[in-house]
Amino acid sequence: MIRKFCLFSLLFLLVFSCCACDGDVTRALRHAGFSMGSEFVCDSIYPKKKDDTDYEKIKYLTASHFITDKGKIYEISLGGQFSNKANCRVANTEIEVQAIFDGKVVKASDGKYYSLIEDNTVSAYSEIDSNNSSYSLYNLLLGQDGTLKVITVDSSNGIYYVLKNDGNVYSYTVSKADRNTPMSIVGTSIVYNKNDYLGEIIDFNYAGDSPATFARTENKAYKMTTINTDECGKYVDIACKYKMKEFESFEKYKDYILAYNGNVIITKYKMVFNASS
Repeated sequence: MIRKFCLFSLLFLLVFSCCACDGDVTRALRHAGFSMGSEFVCDSIYPKKKDDTDYEKIKYLTASHFITDKGKIYEISLGGQFSNKANCRVANTEIEVQAIFDGKVVKASDGKYYSLIEDNTVSAYSEIDSNNSSYSLYNLLLGQDGTLKVITVDSSNGIYYVLKNDGNVYSYTVSKADRNTPMSIVGTSIVYNKNDYLGEIIDFNYAGDSPATFARTENKAYKMTTINTDECGKYVDIACKYKMKEFESFEKYKDYILAYNGNVIITKYKMVFNASS
């Protein structure tokens, strides 16, 4: 009887300690400006046990998809489940992603460009060829060696941020094509320097002065943060000021974070967190 009681007590303590760890992460993420949402069911992308390393790791999280580190595509739904009773499913395509543009277009291992989503001009996972009005832009930016991710900053003025495999994010200025001159890159500069972020940048997003603007390395993350919250939240005549600051909870609890895209965090204990505006 005593032995059974000891075993039960040990089991209780183990379960309690795990829950306490999850609770610490939850509190830290809430303090960092995230609210807890619903459970995210997607067994194939979760580690089977704590020290498991043999599982698909998420490289990019978009509003509609996961892209794994092997270039595999998953469709996701944060608002409800698919008919497989999960919030994810493997996409019905053989596309192997090498680079991504605005979370909607990808360059595949075959060197061609494909749409991730369905719109008025193409269906999901269909090839984007030279007949598409945006093909020249995709080919100019995604077609470059070393390009991993492209985000549109200001399409009117031809400004795009581009993550390269050297770990830096560059601002590219693209000229508009006309009858005599093809579209071309007319200016480049580094906007997120890996030396400022203490490591090579592996993912980023730009969405102006909002938490959706972020940059992350293997171990750290930085996000756009209000630096005068008390003043701009209290007085209508004081504008909020923003700065990219380290997301300290990310480094501390990165082993609990499965995916992060600025707006959304999915933890390894299967919960979704959404950034406050």
